[in-house]
Amino acid sequence: MEITEEIEDDDFQFEVHPGVSILVDSISLALVRGSTIDYVTELIGSQFAIKNNPQAKGAGCETNTFPSSYHNLHLTTGSIPFSVEMPLNYSKWDNLELSDDSDIEVHPNIDKKSFIRWKQRDIHDKRDQRKAEKDALRAELDTNNELAPRLDQLVQNTDKEGSAYYSREVSKLSAGRAERGNKDGPNGPTTDDMILSLLLQIQQHDNIKGKSGDDLDRALLSELQGHKQKLAARQTQINFELEQMEKEDSKKITSDGIKEGWSSGYVAKAEPEPQTKPTAEKGKKKAVSTIETLNSPSTASASTSAKPTTADDDDDAEDDDQDEIPEADDVMRQFADLPPCVPTSIPLSASTLPSNFDSAKSLNISAFETALQFLSKHKILLSPNNNTTDSLLLEAFNAQMASKASVARRCVEKSLMIQYCQKLGPDGVNLFFRRMVGSKDARASVVYLNDVLATYTRIRDRSKALSEQSSAAGEEQIQLVAEDENTVIGFEIPDGPPPDVIELEGEAKEKLNPEDVKLWLQKRWDIFQGFPEELREALKSKELGKVNKVLGEMKVDQAEEIVGLLDQAGILNFSSAEVRDETGR
Repeated sequence: MEITEEIEDDDFQFEVHPGVSILVDSISLALVRGSTIDYVTELIGSQFAIKNNPQAKGAGCETNTFPSSYHNLHLTTGSIPFSVEMPLNYSKWDNLELSDDSDIEVHPNIDKKSFIRWKQRDIHDKRDQRKAEKDALRAELDTNNELAPRLDQLVQNTDKEGSAYYSREVSKLSAGRAERGNKDGPNGPTTDDMILSLLLQIQQHDNIKGKSGDDLDRALLSELQGHKQKLAARQTQINFELEQMEKEDSKKITSDGIKEGWSSGYVAKAEPEPQTKPTAEKGKKKAVSTIETLNSPSTASASTSAKPTTADDDDDAEDDDQDEIPEADDVMRQFADLPPCVPTSIPLSASTLPSNFDSAKSLNISAFETALQFLSKHKILLSPNNNTTDSLLLEAFNAQMASKASVARRCVEKSLMIQYCQKLGPDGVNLFFRRMVGSKDARASVVYLNDVLATYTRIRDRSKALSEQSSAAGEEQIQLVAEDENTVIGFEIPDGPPPDVIELEGEAKEKLNPEDVKLWLQKRWDIFQGFPEELREALKSKELGKVNKVLGEMKVDQAEEIVGLLDQAGILNFSSAEVRDETGR
């Protein structure tokens, strides 16, 4: 195959299939000597099979598109490399109105930079003017959209009622404008003002003046219909003008049309350390027994007689000397609430793993993976200054005291996980989880799980001991105790509701109002009926021991309220005004 030379022309048309042809613009075609062509390859990355036509010179090429010197050339049969040279396309920059580096020819006496600045200023001024015109057209379009239904209503009602409706509408709109002091609205004339102006203009037309009856009705209706048609025509014109302006503006590239297509970026930032929350006390407070004096004339004497006594003051002193541990924050609690790494088959009472424990089968690998993902997102938990280990241990202790054993063991598990990661060095997290789930040797996971169970067992036993100690120490109680042994406390129980008619005698008749007495007796009875049934029965027995027994079973706040109501209703009767709370006496 001999290549004779390469030609270029504007248009080449090839027949790729019977009745199908393609047009190639401005390309280089390698022509060779021969008889016919069967197919051509590598035309813009595709293969085009040209119909074998031995009779046609040029194998389907229209010879009138070739220069005259190539009319008698034939293409040989075979595969011809068809190379296409794609020029760079700068057509999109044709929409730029002006560029600083444009090849602009100006008069020698005119500075090119100044000319470009003047041209730019002119472009911006015209652009602002077009924008103002578009805003005005849009505002007019909105106003006409509001006027159109009003005109429709005017036409319909005038057609039905005639000039009578027309006159009423003018009077109503005139009165509304007069109420506003014949002033326009804040944004110019209102819709009512525009309708009123139109109606008044129609009344001044020559074809309206001097008419009456049906002629006036027809004339008014004709004028309104004409204005309705004009409004519709104006709407069509505005829409057309806006469409043309938008089309014209879209031809030019401006900063208003530039929008961000997409943007993606990520910068890893260190998580800010959360603010330190109020700290919790290191040790549990011991049970306190107090003597509380009620109805005491002197608060000083009551506080003196009710000095609190605590058990084991030395332990509290040691706790004060130790560092305070911050409470667990929300992130720590979320970490503790993750699925437990300790297999659920291990009971809460276990202090070590069973001897037949197989980590390859029983280890919860997904729980370790979830914990690793959480730590990778909340690296603040690994900070030594965050005290995550101690805070989670304190959370475990509080949960165990609240009888939440499963929560307590999860807190212990996550606390020791943080401790192990910190002690294994800078790469402790990856090293810890690799030894837990990625190592064939299961000894590391067994050591960790046994440590979790042993630590939880110590917390469980300690909380149980504190609970028993607190129960044995007793709780605060309210008891009625006389000031001295000679004073007797009694109870005056109301017999029932007051009678309908109350008669007073002696000095009481002059000083008291029967209605007031009746109200007080009714209130006294209502207070008594509001007491619990057990307390009412104890009061009816008038035995102090039974009443104190009921009060001792109540909470302190409730018992104090009961004693106050007893005194208010006059049920509590004693010679001395002082009553003391003497627990355990």
